[in-house]
Amino acid sequence: MNIEEAVTAATAESGELLSCLGQPVVAYHVTAIMREPDRGHARRMQLALLRRSIEALVDDGLDDGEAEHCACEFDGRVGLAWDLLHLAGDTPH
Repeated sequence: MNIEEAVTAATAESGELLSCLGQPVVAYHVTAIMREPDRGHARRMQLALLRRSIEALVDDGLDDGEAEHCACEFDGRVGLAWDLLHLAGDTPH
């Protein structure tokens, strides 16, 4: 898996989030997370994106529960993609 594949895997099925934050914004943040070699720092970046995602989804009209559910699913895919990418050793450090 390379960074582009990891970003694609992480953003799959994220239509609502991509539409309210914008595909370029989401791709930029997910790419930055994937490029971060330090697990702790990557996780902090991921949590910041999770909070921003929930806020954006609520601002876009979802109730808090729906927004949190959607953002948490996205967060899980980002974390899994980061793990797969970095545990495979395919990222340049």
